[in-house]
Formats: sequence, C-alpha cells, structure tokens
Amino acid sequence: MTTDAPLTSRPFTERQWQDLQPLLKQLDHYQCFWLSGYLAGRIANIGTPPSEPPADAAPSVKVVVAYGTETGNSKTLAQRCAAQATALGIAAEVVDLASLKVRQLTKQSHLLLITSTHGDGEPPEPIQTFYNALLDARAPKLPELQYRVLALGDSSYEKFCETGRQLDERLAALGARRLAERVECDVDFAVPAEAWITQTLALLPVAVQSTAAPSLGANLGPNLSDLLPATEAAEKISKNNPVSLEVLDNVRLSLPTREQSIHHIELALEQDLGLVPGDAVGVLVDNPQSLVDAVLSAARLSADAPVTLDGHTLPLAQVLRERRDLTIPGARLLELWAAQSGNPTLQQTSTDRAAQKTFLREHQVLDVLIRYPAQIEPQALVDALRPLPPRLYDVANDPADDSGELHLTVARYQYAFGDRLEHGIASHALAALEAGDQLKLYPHRHARFHLPEDDAAPLVLIADSTGIAPYRAFIQSLARAEKPRQVWLLLAEQNFEHDFLYQVEWQQALTHGTLTRLDTVFSVQDGARTLAEPLTSDTSPLLQWLQQGAHVYLCGDTARLTVCDEALENWYNARRAEAPTWAELGKAKRIHRNLY
Repeated sequence: MTTDAPLTSRPFTERQWQDLQPLLKQLDHYQCFWLSGYLAGRIANIGTPPSEPPADAAPSVKVVVAYGTETGNSKTLAQRCAAQATALGIAAEVVDLASLKVRQLTKQSHLLLITSTHGDGEPPEPIQTFYNALLDARAPKLPELQYRVLALGDSSYEKFCETGRQLDERLAALGARRLAERVECDVDFAVPAEAWITQTLALLPVAVQSTAAPSLGANLGPNLSDLLPATEAAEKISKNNPVSLEVLDNVRLSLPTREQSIHHIELALEQDLGLVPGDAVGVLVDNPQSLVDAVLSAARLSADAPVTLDGHTLPLAQVLRERRDLTIPGARLLELWAAQSGNPTLQQTSTDRAAQKTFLREHQVLDVLIRYPAQIEPQALVDALRPLPPRLYDVANDPADDSGELHLTVARYQYAFGDRLEHGIASHALAALEAGDQLKLYPHRHARFHLPEDDAAPLVLIADSTGIAPYRAFIQSLARAEKPRQVWLLLAEQNFEHDFLYQVEWQQALTHGTLTRLDTVFSVQDGARTLAEPLTSDTSPLLQWLQQGAHVYLCGDTARLTVCDEALENWYNARRAEAPTWAELGKAKRIHRNLY
C-alpha cells in the first residue's frame, strides 16, 4: 500500500497525515477493502464537495446492473447493488447477461457488470452467447458507455476471474470508459464486493427518473419492486438461513467394494421449498473433527479460543468446523503465513502472482501450517481462511409428488493430491449420514435446466453417473403429465451388473410409456465405447428428433460430457442440411448443460 503521495495531493494537514500512517501500515488487503467501502459509504451519505457539473451532463442517468451466474452469487450482488442505488436516488435496472444483446449497450450510459468464472476460465454457461458476441470482431463500438466490472472467482484455479477480466478488457477495447478499475474477488467475496458496490455507486450521478436510457425490458431481470422486504428476506430460506431436514434413509446403490460409492439419500420434506425438477439444493456440511483437530494442532491454538465472526463470539473449534474451508488455502492465508513465518521462500511466493497460483494449487491448508510453522492469533487465522462453501446437489425426485420427501444421488468423491489420497468433505459427510441425522440445505433454482415449456418437444437426456439425478425427477413429473412425449435416456457408468443406477425404475418407465428409449454405456462391458455413440449410430433417430424440436440435456462430469457434446455437434452439423447449427440450437435454449 502506498502512503507517500505528494503533499499537494492530500486533503489533510501534515499532522492528520502523520496520525494516519501508523494505522495505514497495519492494514492488510482485506481491511483496506473494508475501509475503502466504509469511507465511500460516508461520502455517499454526506455528499461530495460541490463542483460545477459539465455543460453537457445528462439531466439524469439509469444504471444497468448486469450479472452472469451459475450459482446465483452474481445475481444476489446485482440485486443488492441495484437496491442500494435506488436508495441513493439512482435509477437502476437488473439484467441477466444471458438475455442481453450486446447492441443494446450502445443506448446505455452506465453499466455495472458482475460475473463469475467457472472451470478452466470459462464464462457461466447461461451467458455464453453474450460473451461470444462481445468478443466477436463485429461487436459495436461503445464510446458513450461508462462501466465497472466486479469479477468473482476462485484463486485455487489457474485462470482466476478470467471471465471478468476478459469482459472488462473487451469493453475498454470497444471504447467504453472505466469508472474505476476492476475488482477481483475470491470465494470470500462478501466484504470486497460490498466495498465495490459502495465505491462504484459513489461515482455515479444521482437521478430520480430513468430518462437517460431506454429500459432493456422487464423480462430480462428481476424488478426492484419484486425484491423481498428486509424482514421478509431474513426469514427466507437461503444459504445464510438454511433449513434442517431429517434423514429418512441412506441406500448404497453401488457395491461395498466400489471405492467411490454411490448413495441414494431420502430426506423428510416438511415444507415447500419451491423446488421443481431440474433444481438443486445447496448442502452445508461440517469439516470432519479429525481435520479440525489437525489444524488446531498445526497452528498450536486452543479449541476454546474465542473468535468473532459476523458479529458473534464463538469458540475457535466451532468456527473451524462449521464456517471455514480447511482444505483449500487462499491468497490471504498465504500472505498471512508468509508474514508471520518469516520464511523467505514463502514471502517471495506471496508477492509473485504466477508463483502464488502454483503454490496454492500444490498445497492444502494443513500443508502450509505444517511446512511453514508460525505463531498466529486465533482471530487472524479465522480471517485468513476461506469460507466453507456449500455444495450443490441436483434434486433426484419430483418435490411436487405426495411423498413429502426430497431425494439426492451422491457419489463419495476421492482424489489424488500429491502422493496422498484425499476425500471430498461434502460427499463423505453425505455418504455417512444415517436415519435420524439432520442435514442443512437451501433451495437453488436452476431455471435453464428445467423441462421445456413446449410439452410436445422430444427430450434427449444424457447422464454420466450421478448426473442421472435430475432425470429421475423429470421422469416422475412426466409420468403424471396428461400428454405423453418422446423421451430418450442415456446413462454412462462403470459396471452393468453393479452400477445400473435406478434400473428398475427405468424399466417401469419403459413399460408405462413414460420413457421411449434407454441406452447405456458401461465401461467394464463396453470398453472404449463413448456416450455419444448410441446417439450417432447409423440407426439413431436423433436427427429426426431434433427436426421435431427435441431438447438435449447433458448432466454430469464436465470432461466426459464435453467430449460427448463436441461429438454430437460435429455429427449433427455434418447432417443438418438447412436446419439450425448446434450452436444455434444452444442459443434457442434447446441444449441444456449441467456440468460439474
């Protein structure tokens, strides 16, 4: 942090400036963000020094707050930003980038863009069309647009905040002017995001009417009038206010000898969560006690040490168990440990962006604590660790039936990390659940993976392993539908004899006519046969189904289903004649992807 700006640029007396220095030198990156947001908020409340407005200033302004999201975080921040803007007298409109056309930006004056990054630097799947159009050489110039970007990401990935960076740089290349530099947030985005909102709104002119730019259409995003009042929102079930459901049963679907076992979990659903087939739930589980104990031991801290989180004082062990990620280290932990351990190699790594990324990919939290001993305060450790993230699981039954249950399909996840085998925190906790246990969760709407509105459109449902879960919900819903439709289900798994997930149910669906066709690919029996082969064989009816308006769904492992997706695209485009391309089917929302 720079503190030696020329005296002429400081609005302080020399005494005030000297008094500030001891505090400024103590602030870390996180605290700087918080303080900047706080000060910007005070500016917004007390007003800025009077100045002459430019002669050509517009009488009013409407800010477009646009978001790109898969998990909902960017949308939540966009709604929060727009609500704060409205409170300050700034007309605001929330827009989903998935529904925005780049050319519409030519008629806008102010854009606040909030987006996440997924996978290997990929944009959220719903905004792929907007993303491609903006980066296209034919994108229009935007000299009248002022903008700022808030990028959400995960520093444990190589291409951290890549989508936000690319959109930011492309807008600038098209002539748009930055209101201020882009802010990049790690998974603990709450404080820097709040600071970004406050800082950015302080840069905007106040307007009571939105006459400066036409509306982009109420159908493109939620209206502020539709947002819940603060008291009502606090009671709404959400990530910060989950519901606890009782476990009714945990059925192992795979053989006991299979290392990554697959489980069918049934929960008692005593209230309507607003879920429909295709939606998911965010599951919140605790870290295993053995991991908590190991972290406390490595950090040489007491389990009972009091720490503060979100205004509450709690024992350190409880916070580590319930609220902090004890697996993936973030940049803040690396910076803290470099400073406290005094290790020169670690200190050098913490200041080199490329070296920092490599280090974080190759180390887990315990690795850092054990290999680089340091004496740290309990509160500092809590502040430096990432939040313990929820895990999304697709709903595996139709919540609209009369069972009063919620079903999940879970694979116990394990992975090689260096020379050791690690286990997924959430999947192992879920696989170990017993009847009578409680599970905290919240609903996660997944609108782009719902059944199509056209109730006559054929469906092609492609699943890799537990990606079968939402299709079970689809089939249950379709079984109650008055109008039958063509449905083709494809499942890839390991072994026909032991891993044919929900086999009896699919056979019953075939018998009753809910399911038209069922194909499987089992690696043990089918060898190198790919998931795309049943769809692209000489006798495949896929082309005919697509000509009849079929929707294609892909759910499961990103790597395997991306290969399948690409094979289908190549096969289809070579045979489509005058029909839309595969990419155009995607733009028409007939290709639905739920990959992880």
